[in-house]
Amino acid sequence: MTLILPNTSSVVVSGLRQLLGQAKVRNDVPALTAYAVDASIYRVQPQAVVLAEHEGDIEAVVRFAVERGIPLTPRAAGTNLTGSAIGSGIILDISKLNRILEVNEEERRARVQPGIVLAELNKQLGRRNLLFGPDPSSGDMCKLGGMLANNSAGPHTLIYGSVKDNVQAMRVCLPSGSWLSASSMNLNDPELDRTLAAHPSLKPILDLVQRQRSLIDSKKPTVSKNSCGYNLFGLADGLSRGCFDLPKLFVGSEGTLGVVSEATLRLVPKPQGTLTALIHFRRLEEVGEAVPHLLSLRPSALEVMDANTLNLIGRSAHGIPADAAATLLAELDSSAGEGDLRERADQMAAICGRYQLCGDLTIAYDKEQRDQLWKARKALYPTLYRFDPRKKPINFVDDVVVPATRISELIRYLETFFEGQHVPVAIFGHIGNGNAHITPLLDVNDRRDFDKMVQAYHEIHGAVLSRFEGSICGEHGDGRVRAEYVRKMFGDELYQLFVQVKQTLDPANVMNPGIKISETPFTEHIDYQRLSKSCATCAKCNSVCPVYDVFQSEDMSSRGWFEIVTAKDYSYLDSKRVVEACLNCKSCRTICPAGVDVSELILQRRAENPNRGSRWLFALQAKLPVFEAILTLLARTQSWWDRPAPRALLERLAAPLLKRIAPTAKLPADMVLPTLATTHLRDRYSELTQPAKSKTGSRVAYFHGCAANYFEDGVGDAVISVLRKHHVEPELPPQRCSGTPIETYGHVDLVKDNARFNLQSLAGYDQVVTGCASCTLMLKEYKKFFESGPEQQAADALAKKVVHITEFVARSDQHPPMGTPEARTGKVTYHSSCHLRAAGVTKEPRQLLKQLPGSDYVEMTDADRCAGGAGTYLVKDYDTSQKVFDRKRRNIEQSGAETVATSCPACMIQLSNGMRGRVAVKHVAQLLNDAYEAGAATDRGPGAGQ
Repeated sequence: MTLILPNTSSVVVSGLRQLLGQAKVRNDVPALTAYAVDASIYRVQPQAVVLAEHEGDIEAVVRFAVERGIPLTPRAAGTNLTGSAIGSGIILDISKLNRILEVNEEERRARVQPGIVLAELNKQLGRRNLLFGPDPSSGDMCKLGGMLANNSAGPHTLIYGSVKDNVQAMRVCLPSGSWLSASSMNLNDPELDRTLAAHPSLKPILDLVQRQRSLIDSKKPTVSKNSCGYNLFGLADGLSRGCFDLPKLFVGSEGTLGVVSEATLRLVPKPQGTLTALIHFRRLEEVGEAVPHLLSLRPSALEVMDANTLNLIGRSAHGIPADAAATLLAELDSSAGEGDLRERADQMAAICGRYQLCGDLTIAYDKEQRDQLWKARKALYPTLYRFDPRKKPINFVDDVVVPATRISELIRYLETFFEGQHVPVAIFGHIGNGNAHITPLLDVNDRRDFDKMVQAYHEIHGAVLSRFEGSICGEHGDGRVRAEYVRKMFGDELYQLFVQVKQTLDPANVMNPGIKISETPFTEHIDYQRLSKSCATCAKCNSVCPVYDVFQSEDMSSRGWFEIVTAKDYSYLDSKRVVEACLNCKSCRTICPAGVDVSELILQRRAENPNRGSRWLFALQAKLPVFEAILTLLARTQSWWDRPAPRALLERLAAPLLKRIAPTAKLPADMVLPTLATTHLRDRYSELTQPAKSKTGSRVAYFHGCAANYFEDGVGDAVISVLRKHHVEPELPPQRCSGTPIETYGHVDLVKDNARFNLQSLAGYDQVVTGCASCTLMLKEYKKFFESGPEQQAADALAKKVVHITEFVARSDQHPPMGTPEARTGKVTYHSSCHLRAAGVTKEPRQLLKQLPGSDYVEMTDADRCAGGAGTYLVKDYDTSQKVFDRKRRNIEQSGAETVATSCPACMIQLSNGMRGRVAVKHVAQLLNDAYEAGAATDRGPGAGQ
């Protein structure tokens, strides 16, 4: 009889589900695929994923893992570069613990859960004029839990310090399953005695540090910052102050000593003014000479990018002179306002004037301009993915620290080393404190490049330790990539103390094994397959993904979807749950520095399995007379059927039909439906549907799309009126649906049919004006459906002619008079439609709204985030759609606006449904037209027309 052993993964999952319930535990192929990677070069597939929602979940999982000896890896955003957020056992994702629990403005502290995104934390703190200082370049997507794990720092460490300098207390679930309130306690405080009694594993650590204090002090790195090894140095420093500073032990421990559920953070006042400067040096050596003098100005940040880096990211794209040997980015914060900043700017210019510069300093005070100066630096790593289809930026010597006075010497050494290897390399980082980030571009699937990587790893780390007396790790953590070098950095004696700490707190070696304390070579678990792909797995896309915002789960995120749909063993049936969740908002493409369009990959996978339940609807839509007759009938009877009782019946009757489209699809009785037009736009302007016979000058077509034609939303009328105010008589040529909603259901053949029709119909026009964001983007991208030949040429030609109405008005040399400021329209804010952003139109709508007389424009927080409508997604998954909208609703309300403007009729439907009349919802064209009409009435004067 053959012995059949149980599947280990199945046993783990069933046990976890008994503890936590079905919904919190994932082990399907998509989830395991998504959680097998972080932002590092590694891949390790877990057995199960747990989505913790409270401390009880954390404790249960820790006890479960320790009792069974299953590796446990805590994970937040997975943006670290060292492989410490992946593991072979259980991934404990704490992303749903993402609240600010308490803010004490007087004492400048906050109690915060680890799942909150740094940018979101500071956004909320900023409303109280407070700030959490450490700010890694991944701040838009990294979470507090990962920052605590790595002892993150970032560009502004110069004045704010790293995470360990800004944590007052932590709640930690130890491997024993007990909860530790870790704070700094005086050695003679009875509270310390109670803590040691409650957690016996802490007493040996205190004794160890007291006994070995001289050894620890002698091995303390002499550079400005260090995240290598366990921070026994912080504990020893605490002893000199008469305290046991427990947070210092856990910050930077990378999940190897326990799981954090909250931290009390030290806050600082938000600067009242900030100056950002870009300085281009002709000689690298002079950068190092300038730094000590610039530090006298108390900069909050000093960042450097060497010549190699500038070449790799493209000098012309960022306005960098061809002869710059290095570019320095400096930032000054002030609590005294702009006067102080301008004085220090003059001092900065005087200091830099001593050196050979490539032109004057570029100085920005305005936030938008400052963000533009930071853009290249913050997007640098993923941008390198565009450099070569084979050679990718590989992080393996990426975080060294040397004395700040020797940073130019280090850069020159690195440039010479990689030049000798014939390897392109980007060298950048925090020059003010000597922290350099080194990113060679290699093809690790090529044996020669692989050997160069191994050689560079050992030689550079060795040089940093011996020649420069530095640290191999400043802020990224040891993880898998540097674990084998921790012993070499500190020597056997101190390393054994690290081992004792780990064994004392985690004797079963369950907490994130292989991280920090390990002899495993850094080449183990490298993800060779992924490193040949275009995605940097940096998770910038997750920071704007509306689905991830709702679910806080990697398998329901842009980065996760990329991994899932590009996997060798991809199966639509296995992955349908996640593939159908994407809104196709294109936010991932808009933000990705590497140019990856995850939503397009999703659409391609859907096209392989078109949605059968929706095909009849799009086929009916193509039969215009029949389709429009049905809509007209519905419009004329809407006052009868669009009431509570009939709508409730309609919801029940439509349910079976909608379930064929998606299990989540529904048409709720309380959903605010758009008003259908009893007379369609084309019928109201029938004279514009006839080709102009004797028209001279340029011909302009208005591609109105479906919504403006069939809904009584006023958008189409406004667009036509605005064009006429600009002395343009538009034509309404025959047109079919642009194809956006059809493509989202996988019916590419129908999209192509519509595209061919529209290409032919629009071919004779000089300009095609749109009022819909999705139509704008789709018309510009018809060429993706045609590989070559006349159709692709026609698509290319059309793409160049398409302009959104806001672009048209912003570029127009006509300036129709607007109403006077006395006719106030109140406070107006703007929701930026996703597809219009993807089409590159962001500034024009805001520019026009700011020009409206009598209105007070206010920029909404997260204006660029998806509202969740996404055309028919509102019906396809109504519940998720409304959860996405929750953030938008809060931001609209916080703006105090009386009117929210947008550039897309589909967004108007979602905004109207979500806001329920609490604010007016208008298309930008409508507000423009109102202003023009008011201006025309003013010109006519009182009594005109009577």
